[in-house]
Amino acid sequence: MKKIFTLILFAFLILLPVSSKENESSEWERVAPNNYVYKDTIAGTEDFYGFSFLLKSYNKGQYEPVNNRQILYTLGMYEINCLKHTYKIGTIDSYDDEGDFVNGDYNKYAQFQPIVQGTAIDVLASRLCKI
Repeated sequence: MKKIFTLILFAFLILLPVSSKENESSEWERVAPNNYVYKDTIAGTEDFYGFSFLLKSYNKGQYEPVNNRQILYTLGMYEINCLKHTYKIGTIDSYDDEGDFVNGDYNKYAQFQPIVQGTAIDVLASRLCKI
C-alpha cells in the first residue's frame, strides 16, 4: 500500500509545473548546490526509522544526454534509514530544459547504501534524523 501511495504521489508531482534553471518555487527547499527537496513529500517510513522524499538535482555535467536530448534535472524518490545512515533511490526521472520527460527508471531492487558525507542526502539526513 505504501509503495502504491508513493508511486501515485510521484506521478502527481511529475505533473506539477516545475521551474527551470534553479529558480525554484517556495515548495522546493534548497539543501545543497543544485539540489532541492520538495518539502511536502517528506514523510516518515513505516518499516524503519527513516524518511522518504522527492529530490530535484540539476545537471552540472554529471548526466549524459539521453536519445540526443540534454538532461536539465532529475527527480528522484529517495529513502533514508536514520539508524543505519544509509539511503536508496527507488525512482529517478530525467527532464530536459523544456520540462519534458526524457527518461525514467524505477528500481524495485534498489539496495540501501552508505550516505556520503557532504552530499544533499547527508544534509537531509542530518536535518531529519534525530539520533
